[in-house]
Amino acid sequence: MRTILSLFVALLFVAGCGGSDNAETPSLMWQEGVFAPSDDFHQVCADPSKAYDQETAVQGTYVDENNWLRSFTNETYLWYDEVVDTDPACCSTPEYFELMRTLEMTSSGTPKDQFRFSVNTREYIDSQRGLDFGYGFILGRDEEGLFILHVEPDSPADKAGLRRGMLISEIDGTPTESIPDEQLISALFPSSPERHEFTVRVFGESQARPVTMTSAEIVKTPVLWEVLENRISGHRVGYMLFNEHISPAEAGLINAVRNFASEGIDEMVLDLRYNGGGLVTIASRLAFMIAGPRATENKVFDAFVHNGKLPAIDPFLFISQSTNALPLPSLDLERVFILTGLRTCSASEAIINGLRGIDVEVVLIGVTTCGKPYGSIPEDNCGTTYSLIQFRGVNDKGFGDYADGFRPTCRMGDGVLHRLGDPQEARLREAITYMLTGECSSASAQARISSGDPKAPSSSNQPESPDITEIWPPMMPLKIAD
Repeated sequence: MRTILSLFVALLFVAGCGGSDNAETPSLMWQEGVFAPSDDFHQVCADPSKAYDQETAVQGTYVDENNWLRSFTNETYLWYDEVVDTDPACCSTPEYFELMRTLEMTSSGTPKDQFRFSVNTREYIDSQRGLDFGYGFILGRDEEGLFILHVEPDSPADKAGLRRGMLISEIDGTPTESIPDEQLISALFPSSPERHEFTVRVFGESQARPVTMTSAEIVKTPVLWEVLENRISGHRVGYMLFNEHISPAEAGLINAVRNFASEGIDEMVLDLRYNGGGLVTIASRLAFMIAGPRATENKVFDAFVHNGKLPAIDPFLFISQSTNALPLPSLDLERVFILTGLRTCSASEAIINGLRGIDVEVVLIGVTTCGKPYGSIPEDNCGTTYSLIQFRGVNDKGFGDYADGFRPTCRMGDGVLHRLGDPQEARLREAITYMLTGECSSASAQARISSGDPKAPSSSNQPESPDITEIWPPMMPLKIAD
C-alpha cells in the first residue's frame, strides 16, 4: 500500500500517483472480509481514456474500480468496521461508493458521515487553483425563494449588476419554485457556457427586472477585508470575509492581517458564514496570525486521530511561516468574533476549535455550524476524485467532539438587506453590540427563545433575517485535506 503517512505530512494531492505495477487486471473473486491491497486495483479502469493520469491507467472493469473503493475504504476510512462488506459486482461504481459508508448516527440523530464526495478529478484540481465555472454567486433559499447571499467580484453576476439581497424568481420565464431541484441546480451552476435570463428583484421590494447572463470561468477572490471605525467606542474593528481555504487565499489572508496590524485594530471579526472548509494548512496559518507566537508556541492546532490501521502522525501545530518560509504577521488577539452560518464547516470549525484549545476567546455570532470534526485526503482513481473521512481532529486540549456543530454565542439570521462588511448587516451588527455591551442584543435573545431547533437559523421576524433552510451551491468541500 502506498504510504498514507507521507501524504498527510506533505498535505499535497498528486493526481494519479502510484498504481498497480501489473499490466494485467487483477482477477479475484469476492470473499466477505478478505481484502486485497488497494494498490492492486489503483488506476485499473473500466474506461482508461477517462483517467486523469493516462500513463498509469490500464484496462479493467467497473468491478476493479469498485474493488479499489472497497479496499481503500477498509484501509483508510475512519469507521471502516461499520461498513457492510458488499460484493463489488453488485452495482455501478457511483452506487457502490455510496455503500462504502457507516450508517451510524450521532447523539442528535444526524448521520455520522455526511461529508463524502466524488467529483471529476480535473474539476477538483481546478477548484484548488481558485477556478470555478458559473455565474459567480452563492444563493440561499427560504419560503420566499432563492436570494443572492454573495457575488464574486468580476463574475458574470457582478458585471450584470446582481447584488446581495436580490431574489431570483424566474429562470427563462419559469418560476423557480416550479423547477425541479436537479434542473434548478443545473441552470444556476452550469459546468459549461450557458446563457439564461433571470428575473430578479431586491429582497423586500416588489419591482422585478430581467437579467441575461452567460456562465464563464471565474477566478475566485476568497478574502475581502476592511477596517471599520466604531463611532461609539472609538475602537477600530478589522472585518475579514473569508470564503474558502484554498492555496490562493494565503496571500490575501497575509495582506489583510498585515493591514489590520498597521491600522492598529482593537477587535477582529472573521466572517466564515459561507466557508465550507479546505486546507488545514491555511486554517492553521490564519489561526496563528490571529493569536500570535506567544499563545501558539509549541501548541497543537489540530491533531489527527485515525482508525488504528495507519501509522501515528505527529500533532499538527500552529504554522508560523508562509509557504515561502517567511514569518507570518500576527495580531496577538486574546479574543476574536467569528460569524457563522449553515455552511461554516470543517477547516473553518478547526479554527474555532484550535483557538479555543489555546484559550483564545471565540465569540460566535450566527447559527450552529455544520459539525465536521473530520478530515480526508481526496484520492484520484480513473479520473474521479473520492473523499472519505479518514481522521478526526482534536485541539491542544484534546477536544474534538463537535459532530453536532458549535452553537453560537448570539443567534442571528443572515441580514441580506446590507452588504457584507456593512456595520448594519445583522450578524456584524450583533458582533459590534457584543463588543460594546458584553451581551447579545434583544433581537438575538428573542431568536433563541423562538427557535425550537438548536441548529435552526434565527426565526426573528426582522425582514433582514430570512429563515435560510439551504445554501447553494451545495456544500462540497473540494479541498486537498481538511
